[in-house]
Amino acid sequence: MPFSYTFLFPSRPYLSPPKDFLGFAAWFVFLFLIFLVVKRIWQPLPSRKQKNWWVFYGLAILAPFSVILGGIEFTTSNPEMIASGFILFLFVTIPWQIAAGFYGLFPAVIIGLISGISMAWWGTHNIFTIVETIGMAVMFAVFVRQKYRTQLFGWLRIPFVAAIFTGVLFIPIFILDQILNSSGSLAVRLDYGLTQSLSLSIFRFFELLLGGLFCSVFYIVKHKSWFFPKYLSPTPMEKRVEYRFLMTTLPVILFVVLFVVYVDWKVASNAATELVESRLRGTAEIASESLPYFFESGQNLIFSLADENLLQQDIDIWAEFAEKIQVIPFFTHLFIFDQNGYPKDGYPIRDVDQLQLSMEERTGISLALKGVHFQIYTSPPKISDKSVLITFITSITDNQGNPIGVLIGRTDFISNPYVQPTILTLNNFTKSQGESVILDDQGRIIYHSNMNPQLLWSIYPQEIPITANIFENSSITGNQLLVYHQPLTGRSWSVLVGLPSTEVQELALKIATPLLGVLGLVIILVVLALRLGIKPITKSVRSLSHQAALISQGNLDNPMSINSVDELGQLAYSFEQMRIRLRDRLKELKQLLNSSQSVSKHLDINAAIQPILQTMMGNDATHARAILIRQVTADQLYSPFFSIGLGQESEATNALDRQLFEMMRQQDVLPIPNLSRFKRFIIPGSVIPGAILAIALNQENQYFGAIWLGYNNARTFKEEEIRYFKTLVSQAAMAAANAQLYATAELGRQQFEAVLNSTPDPVMVFDDANNLILINPAAKQLVGLFKETTPGLNIDSVIEHEDLLELLKKDTINRDTSREIQLTNRRVFFTTVSPVIRNEQLVGKVCLLRDITQFKEVDTFKSDIVSTVSHDLRSPLTLMRGYASMLQMVGEINEQQRSYVAKIVSGVDSMSKLVNNLLDLGRIEAGIGLKLERTNPISLAEQVVLELQPYANQKNIDLILEYSINRDTQIEADSALVQQALYNVVENALKYNSLGGTVKVNVSSTDGHAMFEITDNGIGIAPIDLPHLFEKFYRSGRREAYNQRGTGLGLAIVKTIIEKHNGKVWVESKLGRGSSFYLQLPIRQG
Repeated sequence: MPFSYTFLFPSRPYLSPPKDFLGFAAWFVFLFLIFLVVKRIWQPLPSRKQKNWWVFYGLAILAPFSVILGGIEFTTSNPEMIASGFILFLFVTIPWQIAAGFYGLFPAVIIGLISGISMAWWGTHNIFTIVETIGMAVMFAVFVRQKYRTQLFGWLRIPFVAAIFTGVLFIPIFILDQILNSSGSLAVRLDYGLTQSLSLSIFRFFELLLGGLFCSVFYIVKHKSWFFPKYLSPTPMEKRVEYRFLMTTLPVILFVVLFVVYVDWKVASNAATELVESRLRGTAEIASESLPYFFESGQNLIFSLADENLLQQDIDIWAEFAEKIQVIPFFTHLFIFDQNGYPKDGYPIRDVDQLQLSMEERTGISLALKGVHFQIYTSPPKISDKSVLITFITSITDNQGNPIGVLIGRTDFISNPYVQPTILTLNNFTKSQGESVILDDQGRIIYHSNMNPQLLWSIYPQEIPITANIFENSSITGNQLLVYHQPLTGRSWSVLVGLPSTEVQELALKIATPLLGVLGLVIILVVLALRLGIKPITKSVRSLSHQAALISQGNLDNPMSINSVDELGQLAYSFEQMRIRLRDRLKELKQLLNSSQSVSKHLDINAAIQPILQTMMGNDATHARAILIRQVTADQLYSPFFSIGLGQESEATNALDRQLFEMMRQQDVLPIPNLSRFKRFIIPGSVIPGAILAIALNQENQYFGAIWLGYNNARTFKEEEIRYFKTLVSQAAMAAANAQLYATAELGRQQFEAVLNSTPDPVMVFDDANNLILINPAAKQLVGLFKETTPGLNIDSVIEHEDLLELLKKDTINRDTSREIQLTNRRVFFTTVSPVIRNEQLVGKVCLLRDITQFKEVDTFKSDIVSTVSHDLRSPLTLMRGYASMLQMVGEINEQQRSYVAKIVSGVDSMSKLVNNLLDLGRIEAGIGLKLERTNPISLAEQVVLELQPYANQKNIDLILEYSINRDTQIEADSALVQQALYNVVENALKYNSLGGTVKVNVSSTDGHAMFEITDNGIGIAPIDLPHLFEKFYRSGRREAYNQRGTGLGLAIVKTIIEKHNGKVWVESKLGRGSSFYLQLPIRQG
């Protein structure tokens, strides 16, 4: 099929309306269906898309241009195909496919409408092209914008795949459109639709593929304007079993239907073809069998007329021939020639020129004179005739057989009485639909049923088979014919009888229609049967789903109806059994929960175990009894156990308690289905149950007693029943264990309260949330310390004294904290707060207040005496040192005297230093002379190191200064006092270090504090000395410490200085390895 690229712009636009009302109705129905689909699945355009309407307008403009640009046009000899518009538009689908991916369904429909109108106006000129294009746009948009999650639908979102599916699914629509757009009978419409739709479908399919391939670029590069679903949803087949079943069975049914329709149509077509061929064969055989009789009759008749007497002079040839023709009207013309070929006479024409002999006839005359006895020739019709002439030629011979003349007989083939039956048969068979043709030995048309004079004597245009056979041909009107060829016996003539192919199709349709009707009815019944058959299944499944939902929601009181015994009925039965078991289990769990709550709620054994006994009794047991050890209650009992019972006959059967209490020590479960058979349990005068079940109460290998149930009648205990009772008994064992712990704890608490109440010192206990737990009477009697003393209140609501409140709120997890607090009545208490640690977690704190008012008064009195004595000693000590120093100036003294003087001076210096330390300590404690200023901690450390460096060099000790604090950091402090404190600590580190040792001074910062760390590797401090290290005049009892002279005031001064600065000082030491002193000062005061 040749092709070329063509532009459509110069062409004249027009639309061909449908051929009949059915086409118009179908067109509007298609349009209405598309409208319903669009209305059903249309979604509003997102706001972000509305900002890019310029792209949509551009696509709307490009849509008609994609048609005007034309495409590849294919040329064919079939005029119907030419009329249908065989043009492959290369760009026509691209605009509405882009609109579908960018904007959605409705914009794609608008662009598809523009493309369809343009394509129908300039290209196909078919009004159905509009609805076809809109429909393809709708289907393509649905495919690329669906949000289903299966793999198939994931592929459908790819534009190229969506184009393939759209093209395949629209093939039936193309066939239906072509059928509706044609005219004629149903068979003609079917033939036209099937012949036209294949090529049209191929063209539209390739147009879709080109557009899908172009749009796939946007999908592959994930263009931001192309639609990509944010979330995927289940398909309808995943949501309902009915849809899944139908989607599985309907394609199979559809395939079977199509296969049966195809087979039915093929069988009907073959049967129709055989019937038509049989008719054609019968008619052709009748015609071919009758025509030889025509030739034989003409031959016999011409032989009878070829009498030698006709050549005599006295014979009236015209009259003789007239008589013969009237007797047998076979020939229309007779003419005789002499032995020289000259005409003599004829009938009804006597002039040979009027006879208009053909060349073949003249050649036949010559051959007859040469001895060819008989010849038949065909001659073209005359201008006024509508039939071919058949010429019979025979020679006239004498007695010796020599030719003496020639006789010619002409007959009109159609009007010949011997041909009339054959012509009538052919005309009656073909009527106005088919064709019947008779060909001579040269393949020329002797007779044509169309009665067209132009066809006579023309060569048959198609190649015909040699033998009798059927073949397809086109009529002069272009209709397809089914033609049967039948050669004549004894001659090279042939008869062709043909009927339109639509005859076969109509006959096939008549044959296939009943079966197709039955098939359609069967399909309807099958689909209805499937729907009706699956409805009970889906109803049962929905019922099971509803029951499962109720079960999942905890609603177990709705029984499920079971109406069948098949698999679904068995499944429903299993669900019902599961519901019953779940209900029973939940009931048991609820009972266990109530028992557990009772155990956790009540620490008293009577209140905790009563619900458990009530649950265990259930509906069958007449009574339940618990036999418990006496340690589970705080009451003083003399018996090794006590009992708790429920039920009507509980007290009447208490005689069994002692035996069961002792027996259950050795076993966990004791079921006795029939107690009357056990003589050891029969006690005269007591009520004996019919059956009992006893279970021991064991918790962490400790025996707490047993619980036993009594029944009036003998019974068998099931394993699951015993297992359930054991679970309840385990709760009772836990209640017993808790009760024992509670009883022990209650006893300990009472003892602890007695100790606290008898303690003269005030004591308070707080939990980890600073809520008051305990407070003894001595604390409640303090005035000005508490707001309220009710246990459970927070510390802010309990403590009124600010210093005590601050001390209690401090972090005490690492060590004890203590402080002296003074009440409004001037009483002084030494307060210690100690943390209570469990598993390295703070669970509370204990506050102890010790009245040290008298000790403070004695200390103050002592301090006053020391201060007075110190002031009074300074002047004598100054005189003693002065005069001792002047002894060397007034005269010569010996070495012994000089040694005595040196010792006096040294003693006076030590006494002066002690006096100065006492005065400094008093001044610091009194808060006199504390001058705060901004100073650099590194500079303070450097000055101390510089002053003590000679002393370190003298002892060969490495004195090292390190700092990790910022050089520009400054603290608010009394630089002189801080330097004195630092000096005292470093001096002690050098003093108590051995030769060749090391002392490190490190300055750092942490959490808004400056830290001085002085570390040495000297003799260390014994653990017994650490608590008293910062006390006044305290010196270690170790020999190494007494080797160094000191007053015992240096570290006391350090502590006082640091605490006056709101800081902290502590020491960490290991005996024999050295010590580390820590001085922590806040960077900002207040």
